Amino acid sequence: MVGRPSRLTQEELKAHWWEYDIQEKINFEIRMREGICKLLAVSTQKDQLLQAVKNLMVCNARILAYRTELQNQKEELISCRTKEQLSENGRKDRMACKAKVAISDIRIPLMWKGSDHFSNKEKSQRYAVFCLFRMGAEVFDTEVAIVDKAITDLCFENVTIFDEARPDFQVKVEVYSCCTEEYLCVTNTPKKLAKKLKTSLSKATGKKLKASLEEDSTESLLPPDPVIHGAKYSMLAYTTLGLESAEDNFRTHNLTITGNEESSFWLPLYGNMCCRLVAQPSCMARDMMAGFLNQQQMIGNLTSWRRLYCVLRAGKLFCYNSPEEIEAKLEPALTVPVNKETRIRVVDKDSKRRTNNFSVINPVPGEAMTQLFATDSRDELHEWMEAFSQHFYDLSQWKHCCEELMKIEIMSPRKPPLFLTKEATSVYHDMCIDSPVKHEGLADIIQRKIEETDGEFLLGQQKESASSLWASLFDGSHEMVVQKNMHLSPKRNTTSPNDSRGKKRRAPPPPSDKSPCSAKAQAAMC
Repeated sequence: MVGRPSRLTQEELKAHWWEYDIQEKINFEIRMREGICKLLAVSTQKDQLLQAVKNLMVCNARILAYRTELQNQKEELISCRTKEQLSENGRKDRMACKAKVAISDIRIPLMWKGSDHFSNKEKSQRYAVFCLFRMGAEVFDTEVAIVDKAITDLCFENVTIFDEARPDFQVKVEVYSCCTEEYLCVTNTPKKLAKKLKTSLSKATGKKLKASLEEDSTESLLPPDPVIHGAKYSMLAYTTLGLESAEDNFRTHNLTITGNEESSFWLPLYGNMCCRLVAQPSCMARDMMAGFLNQQQMIGNLTSWRRLYCVLRAGKLFCYNSPEEIEAKLEPALTVPVNKETRIRVVDKDSKRRTNNFSVINPVPGEAMTQLFATDSRDELHEWMEAFSQHFYDLSQWKHCCEELMKIEIMSPRKPPLFLTKEATSVYHDMCIDSPVKHEGLADIIQRKIEETDGEFLLGQQKESASSLWASLFDGSHEMVVQKNMHLSPKRNTTSPNDSRGKKRRAPPPPSDKSPCSAKAQAAMC
């Protein structure tokens, strides 16, 4: 007879599936590393090399994190087996809910000397800097920032989110830097150039340079341990952030600085980092329990019950008349606080008809506010009691993160989206100064008209100014040629019958010895 699978067997199946998933991730990162190594073997551009070397470091960090987590999971599984054998009732220890942890808007101030910052900005050394975030098996990175002595602080706008954080989480922030001038002098120098340098420089200097270049063969770029000479990122500083550092605001944290001024990757740091670390527990963002409850109402000496759809979330019990009100985003009919000061008790002796009652008691100044609820069955009562117990435990573990829901902002609140996608200098090229859709005010229009007409512009006299141009032609100071087509009466018509096609005949030009338009001509025409 085959019995039902034990819980230990289910745990083993879950562990095997998780191990398979981790191994697939390791294989993926290994393939990525092989591709990056091939790219490094043929790359000659500065930006490509900086990005490729950084990606190689991230792949190695993820592989190491996956293998460490895999080993920890195996040890935890062995520990669970031992506890199961020692415990007959099989009762598990309560575990707090998981949370989303987001770190964003990192600012690291630099401490340049005044002479370094305000002089020789064009010829100063440039550094490539990025940040690495580690938490358990998750490893994330930022974009590479190019820094010189004109930059006063390191800024990273990335929003990094860890989805499976526990209350005892530790986010390690590592800052890496690399001098771009150094790797350009060594990595990208061809061997032909090295031979020329050997003949042009002194014998001793040329031999040393050629030997150093010949050592940098492409064999070192291949797995399993690729080393890129001259294009190496080194850890500049690091810090570790935990639950106590989480806050829905910007905070300053201390950095542990590594290296010294003699290091090629050295940057003068103040020793502080400003960032926004947010923790969003599941109990604050998701419904931990939902279902229909009957709430007791007292109207004078009369007792009545109303049926409500109740949701336990974010330290409160939201009560609606129906589930449709939640979809319609209506305000709840009743909101009952459920926090560390709340007491919940099962009531068995209050009514003979309803034995599945429980009370929610919240202390207020001078008294206690009590709400009485009833479930439809004893099983539902146990489910609600377990949900309340788990919720209280989550609140106690996540502490101040459960006082108010912390929001995870994808876009930086300090800069508009345009600055996140383009360089600051390119913003001005996108601005249209003489835009045809520019809206002018009345005062601007009047001022522009006055300037165009040298102060002769007056409102309401636009037509008169236009007709004055025609009047100047008849003031006798201009010579003009008048050509007029006339339709004579039938009595004075001298045209031929053959010319009755509707064609108009042009008047002959005036004689050359006479003025174009004289008084006699005008009288004859009249």
